[in-house]
Amino acid sequence: LMFIKSKEAELESNLAAIRQAISLYKRDCRNVIVRQLQKGYSGLHKVPDSDLCPKSLMALTRPDLPPLNGQHIIPDPDGGPGITVSFYPKPYLNAIPVDPFVGAAVWTVYYASGTNTAIFEGGAVTGGDPVDHVGVFDISCVDNTGNRRRGFVQAIDGTYYTDW
Repeated sequence: LMFIKSKEAELESNLAAIRQAISLYKRDCRNVIVRQLQKGYSGLHKVPDSDLCPKSLMALTRPDLPPLNGQHIIPDPDGGPGITVSFYPKPYLNAIPVDPFVGAAVWTVYYASGTNTAIFEGGAVTGGDPVDHVGVFDISCVDNTGNRRRGFVQAIDGTYYTDW
């Protein structure tokens, strides 16, 4: 029982770290938009939330890798030609934390565009990112497909890890 409780505490901490990194990325991106467009916060309502999100989980650790190549470009919210906001994010995590029940950084990825989810594993999205995805909005634990979780699907409190 203590083993499971310690793994659950580690899982909660790792989920919180990733979610905080996503939140900080969005905050910094939002602040860059406000500074570069010089319209204050009133111009933010025209920027889709999905444009503020990191393009991939790896962008939280290595923003110099594709698709960012060190730069997160947001189109001009007024639809103007050629005006873009350039955000050069910093690394928000040293590495993507692991799911302690799986023993690896394997997560279900949710996109702000509301498209299908994807599975992040081994530093990349398995099978490639969905074609129409825009921005990582949230993550959760993978389901029990292929016994990845080795039977650990339900927490001590009765909730499912995939709902955390």
